[in-house]
Amino acid sequence: MVKRHWVKRYTELPHASEQLYILQRWDTASKGGPDNDWSVCTTWIVARKKRWYLIDVWRRRVDYPGLKVNAQMLAQKWKAKRILVEDAGAGTSLVQELRSKISGIIAVKPEGDKATRMSVASAQIEAGQVLLPERAPWLPDLEAELFSFPGSRHDDQCDSISQALLNSSGSFMDGLSPQDWDRILAYVRTPTRRRLLGDHDFVPMHRAMH
Repeated sequence: MVKRHWVKRYTELPHASEQLYILQRWDTASKGGPDNDWSVCTTWIVARKKRWYLIDVWRRRVDYPGLKVNAQMLAQKWKAKRILVEDAGAGTSLVQELRSKISGIIAVKPEGDKATRMSVASAQIEAGQVLLPERAPWLPDLEAELFSFPGSRHDDQCDSISQALLNSSGSFMDGLSPQDWDRILAYVRTPTRRRLLGDHDFVPMHRAMH
């Protein structure tokens, strides 16, 4: 479903001015035994021009206390602004317990099955919007799963990736920097634009950015 030649690589992360926020997407297992599924957290830099940089993959079989400890550790380590956790099983409990301790953590309900989600997200990968590192300790395991999906033995990393891509587009407002807001306010405050507001009660904000 995802072709190897679609994936873009990065050797350097985008400049801070290009970065919008850090996003984490959790796919949690219900139990931590060796025969159970993995818990996975992918960490992304969401950047301007619709680019997603995968900067870390955490993948372990842990019990619930271990899951909670690692969720807090990873959120602090990467200073994540958004932490999306699947609203099911251990994920539901995780959000309820950590909401007062981790800023930006929310429960989300995925739509469709895993194959459907990846089929939608794969369009972003094919378009060159998703960047993987040239090298990382976790990269071989990730690629083995990603490039054989849906035939891979495990699919937890793939599901974390697809749900991150589908949930991280956000709204136009989320991507505005302080400089962007200054430009918009200057645009709105001009006499001509005030008359437009009075006539239409609307400002085409995407045009104010140009």
